[in-house]
Amino acid sequence: MLEEALSKASSHSVEFFDIIIESIIRAQSGIHYGHDYHPYIVKNHKLEKFIQANFSLNKKLFNAIQKSKIHSLHLITEAWCLDACILLPLLRGIQIIKPDIEIKIHQRDENEELMSLFLTNGSKSIPIVFGLNKKQKELFRWGPRSKKASKILEPVKEEKYDVKSKALSNFYKTDLTASIQLEWIDLIK
Repeated sequence: MLEEALSKASSHSVEFFDIIIESIIRAQSGIHYGHDYHPYIVKNHKLEKFIQANFSLNKKLFNAIQKSKIHSLHLITEAWCLDACILLPLLRGIQIIKPDIEIKIHQRDENEELMSLFLTNGSKSIPIVFGLNKKQKELFRWGPRSKKASKILEPVKEEKYDVKSKALSNFYKTDLTASIQLEWIDLIK
């Protein structure tokens, strides 16, 4: 099922996904995103750039990736997704330390069949990251956010999106993907 869904799925490189985001920001909308999404995409892009400038790769994750059998990493997301924007610097870091890992970004709403294989409690929650070996066998899956980030949302889960977004953004600015990296170490081993 996964192999078939991947053969039909559209994907982008991290670099091309950056171009998509930057063109959406310049145009103040996108093919699939209306004006309502624009402020979120802009905020997320700024957060992504902050993370990129300030994060470092955990040595244990570095070693786990070097030793791993991962052939490809896949991210299912959309340009407006706050929880995904912080993953892009991490994926770029992985690309640098092990360039033979193919990294693909799949836009959720363009890849229904693929997304249906990675539902979270029956919903299309994103981001989802999964790693495959050379035979397209799933080695791990992760998402839609770290356990620490989920705990940050607990006290504000009934609040408006802006309150939740601010809480997560503030957490991500201090965490700098550290909690995600710790979770990925255990998954990649």
